[in-house]
Amino acid sequence: MNADDRANALIRESTASIRHVVLREAPLDIVFGLLLVLFAVVLWVGAGYIEGGSRDLMGPAGFPRGVALLLGVASLLMTVRGVLGLRSRSGDEEISIDQPVAVLINMALIVIYPILVTTFGYYLATGPWLVALLFASGNRRILPIIGYAVGFLIFTKLVFQIVIGIPLP
Repeated sequence: MNADDRANALIRESTASIRHVVLREAPLDIVFGLLLVLFAVVLWVGAGYIEGGSRDLMGPAGFPRGVALLLGVASLLMTVRGVLGLRSRSGDEEISIDQPVAVLINMALIVIYPILVTTFGYYLATGPWLVALLFASGNRRILPIIGYAVGFLIFTKLVFQIVIGIPLP
């Protein structure tokens, strides 16, 4: 085996390890449960900045606060489940992620989408974002991807702006 063959074997081996990750379930439940509880608290506090908002579940801030409350309770239950899983045999269960890089890219795209919409507006942000999201999700045919993005933008324009009369940002 020459140096090129060894280098190619190492590259194949390293990409194979990136394509499949196995993690324990209980610690993931704890970490993501706590992160989601934190997100629920931020959502609750952020709802207070809605114009005309009140301190309870009535008024314009009611819906986001209701979502925050449900998310917080469900996330606390998830965290408790993770803690109990660590203490019992069920904490040995594993979660397999077949394409972790694609999952991380999609998570990043979801996180930056509100920033893009705020900065560039709905149409300028959503079209390219959908193309990137579909490509990162494994769709590699460019013409259907562009068709999906354009079709989605036309659909949202027709439904929200023309039929319902709700302007998009």
